Amino acid sequence: MLTLELLQKMLLTAAAALKENVIPLCELDSVAGDGDHGLTIGRMADAIKQRVESGTSADIKELLDDLSMDFMGVNGGSAGPLWGTVFGGFAEGVDEGVTELDTAAVHKMLEQAKEDFMDISKAKPGDKTMVDALYPALDAGIACDGDTKAIFTAMAEAANKGAEATATMVARFGRAKNVGERSLGAKDPGAVSMALLLTKMAEAI
Repeated sequence: MLTLELLQKMLLTAAAALKENVIPLCELDSVAGDGDHGLTIGRMADAIKQRVESGTSADIKELLDDLSMDFMGVNGGSAGPLWGTVFGGFAEGVDEGVTELDTAAVHKMLEQAKEDFMDISKAKPGDKTMVDALYPALDAGIACDGDTKAIFTAMAEAANKGAEATATMVARFGRAKNVGERSLGAKDPGAVSMALLLTKMAEAI
């Protein structure tokens, strides 16, 4: 069962890990980007911590919706709006006033997030973007009929596998595509940060 309290713990654990990886994520982004992805992720980690610790979100839907809006307001590239869309999709897939989700409800949350993200993003798997970690993770979670721990562990494993695979890809989307073959050999920072988020959320359960 995914309770509000457990989700808060998962998010705080992930936020701490994201904050610790600001510099590595910036270094990774410097290969094919502006080198500021880590700074944006750090701001988003701060937003998570502030939102959860404020205690102003009364239920799971409200917490996810609040985080979506917080991310949308973060300055620095596309990461904020993209994460905001994911969390907004999570929120849309959750009923109002609910403080715990069973397996079926978690599946619905994940399905809605993928649907919403696909509506706004033209990136496809293999383009060397966050999608290479996000879509496999959501699909793995949806396919898993286990408990919350099993679902998020499956998501983390799929996200990490997807992020690792981006090292073998040439960027074909966004600003990174401008460097062409020079992007080969380095993992996509967006995929790495998404995998880190899901990994630490799973570990916190």
